[in-house]
Amino acid sequence: MQVIVLHTPKGGSGKSTISREVAAMSAKAGVRTALADLDPQGTTGGWYQRRKNPDPALVNFKPEGMKAQIATLADADFGLLVIDTPPAQPSYIADLLVLADLVLVPVRPTPDDLLAAAPIARSLVRHPCWAFVLSQVPPRTRLLASAVRQLAAIGKVAPAQMTFRADYPAAAIDGSAAAEIVGKASLESADLYSWIIQTLKDTNGKAA
Repeated sequence: MQVIVLHTPKGGSGKSTISREVAAMSAKAGVRTALADLDPQGTTGGWYQRRKNPDPALVNFKPEGMKAQIATLADADFGLLVIDTPPAQPSYIADLLVLADLVLVPVRPTPDDLLAAAPIARSLVRHPCWAFVLSQVPPRTRLLASAVRQLAAIGKVAPAQMTFRADYPAAAIDGSAAAEIVGKASLESADLYSWIIQTLKDTNGKAA
């Protein structure tokens, strides 16, 4: 089983949206997928409560005994676990990141978010597989190219980004994901998921 952790101490970065989009796309691709919500705000958990499709499965994942819980999910034939984390820096985050096959760091293309990206990059410098993912990107903006250049100078940047599109919150109303509807947002989710699968394969020799 592969483990993906969405991580950034910056609030409002799009962690929950990316978590459910990746998990929904994975389930759509036929992978038995687990989704965990460690954020006390419960955004991902609330989304799942509105959802009619049981896949991906929302699992009761706790900060205590994380390694054992991951092993249990792997034994239950889950192929991918996507973990949505809270803002700030809980004490368990360092241990969780060690267990991650891939760490995704959502960043909005704003001066404040780009400034906050540097210390995150420093904290992940020893991790074998992590990348920034630009999120909530305004359409037709000059900010994107500049943001990519700044982030690429301090870490890897996923070639697929999440644009600020109405499909993401609109789909979430009934617990759906943009990945499950026809539109540009769905194509973005598919592009990001394809990159994730290839990255996991290149890094670990196997995909989810």
